[in-house]
Amino acid sequence: MAIRLVRLDATSTGYADEAWEYMQACKAVAGDELAGLGCLEDCTSLEQVRRHWLPQVVNEAEGENLPPGYVPALQFLALEPDGTLVGMIQLRLDLNDYLLELGGNIGYSVRPDKRRRGYANQMLADCLGVARQEGLERVLVTCDEHNEGSRQTILSNGGRLEDIRYTANGLGVQRYWIDL
Repeated sequence: MAIRLVRLDATSTGYADEAWEYMQACKAVAGDELAGLGCLEDCTSLEQVRRHWLPQVVNEAEGENLPPGYVPALQFLALEPDGTLVGMIQLRLDLNDYLLELGGNIGYSVRPDKRRRGYANQMLADCLGVARQEGLERVLVTCDEHNEGSRQTILSNGGRLEDIRYTANGLGVQRYWIDL
């Protein structure tokens, strides 16, 4: 099992179809959380992926024209050697109040039919390397308190639990710091 992270940028328009199909596969799982997709989850059509999500990914990478509440961020696709999109991960280069409380520096997801194969662990490890290259000294990674797979992924990458915070609807979010 080997994957590579592909950073999305202004030349990444060829990934719109894959991103749209990935999101649909994730949404098909009842109650599935769409972490690591950025504003992709707001898109309701392939055309919106092309016209809204991809340009926003570029803006976030450049730290320009950010909507309220957004911070500079890098978006990555996790691809198998044959090009199959198995996951997405986003590295937020700064923390605003919301991200410090619940969202963290890194959000990721793995396609439902590709889970429990080690992809999330490799994605997070690779993204931590990018965070180090970007000059971050530590990152905050969060997960739902009932998401055992994500908890194990974070712990295996050096995460140290700081605490659990609760959303307005009572969902517990575990907050882990990883020193780089």
